Amino acid sequence: MTKLTMHPVTAENWRQITVLAPKEDQERFIESNAVSILESIYEPEHNWRCFGLYQGKEVAGFVMIGAENKEEGWIWLDRFMLDKDFQGKGLGNAFLKTAVDYIRRNYKVREIILSVTGENNAAKIFYKKNGFRNTGLIDPENGEEIFSLHLSG
Repeated sequence: MTKLTMHPVTAENWRQITVLAPKEDQERFIESNAVSILESIYEPEHNWRCFGLYQGKEVAGFVMIGAENKEEGWIWLDRFMLDKDFQGKGLGNAFLKTAVDYIRRNYKVREIILSVTGENNAAKIFYKKNGFRNTGLIDPENGEEIFSLHLSG
């Protein structure tokens, strides 16, 4: 498999990243990458960092990381998505591992959290398969189910 990497969104790659899109039936479950990038600029209190997910030199997806709570030791892994043309190839699991490894190396947190729209069963299965557990909590901001991954060591 071609090497999978994460690169920050920059003036050089933002256009490639904003045109990425999930499958049509997934669009209702996730904000656009453009909206996410704007949030990272205009909501500085969350210190969102946006990344393109690359397979070799091709941008294949997007992820946003931030809203770290240093006191409680957690951070959000948000807006994780793969472009429709890169889905179904086993890349999601590998890119999620890449993002989790990035967090392990760059943040002193014990837990990664994310939220999933209640009717997005495919995402729930995906995250559970990758070690996340449904906390039973609901995000009061958007009504989504909160999932958590406890980091060891």
